[in-house]
Amino acid sequence: MAVLPHRGATADSSVPIPLPAACAPPPEFPDLADPSGSPAEAGGCLLVAEADGHLVGMAGFRSTGNPGRAEVVHVRVHPALRRHGIGRGLMDAVETEAARRGFTETWLDTATNMPEAMAFYEGIGYIEIGRETRPEWQWTLVYYLKKLPS
Repeated sequence: MAVLPHRGATADSSVPIPLPAACAPPPEFPDLADPSGSPAEAGGCLLVAEADGHLVGMAGFRSTGNPGRAEVVHVRVHPALRRHGIGRGLMDAVETEAARRGFTETWLDTATNMPEAMAFYEGIGYIEIGRETRPEWQWTLVYYLKKLPS
C-alpha cells in the first residue's frame, strides 16, 4: 500500500510519483488494510489506477443500507497527476459498476477545506444536498448526491 495524499494543491508536480510505502493504513481509514475485501463485503468495490506500476488513483463504493444508494469512498488521485482525467475515469467506472449492481444513486461527502474536491464533484454532476458542522471541526462536511442512469 502506498501513501496516496488526498489533500493539498491540485496538480502538484513536485510530489514524486513513487511515493513511499505505508506501513499501515491511515487510522481514519482502517478498511484500506484490506482494499479488495472491505468495500466488497459492504456490497461494493474498490478500483485503482496505475501508471508505470505505481498506484496513482483509487475510488470505490459500498452499500449504505439505504436501498438503491451507494456511498462513494476513498477517492484519491496522486497530486502530480490531477487534472489529467484519472479521477473522472475512476468516478465513471465507480458509477457504472454501482448502476450495474442495481444502485440508482451515489452519495458522498467532502469538506469545505477541500475546495478542489467540491468543484470536481460538482463538475461531474453531483448536487449538494446538505452540510454538517461541529464545534470541534475546523471545516464543514458537504454532502452530495447523484442519480445514476437506469
